[in-house]
Amino acid sequence: MIEEDPPHILYIDESVARQQSAKLKALRARRSNEEVQRRLDALKKAAAQEPRSPANGDISSANTMPHIVDAVRAYATVGEICEALREVFGTYTEVSIT
Repeated sequence: MIEEDPPHILYIDESVARQQSAKLKALRARRSNEEVQRRLDALKKAAAQEPRSPANGDISSANTMPHIVDAVRAYATVGEICEALREVFGTYTEVSIT
């Protein structure tokens, strides 16, 4: 019989959630929310375009990655970026076959 220590279970209490909420509130207070909104609007505009390969070999104007990077540099949160993309693409719902 092999003796093993029980696995360590990570428990995160409510104080972590309160700390994260406070950090998020402070971030939103010190960033330029107008700049974040401009970057998110540019992201939504790019996401709404039909991807095309330009004949000259340039990157498609529908490429969202540069806009995501710009939003991050403006201190947009992951949730805000995801919500902007969700507004354009919607939410995937798996169809049940049964």
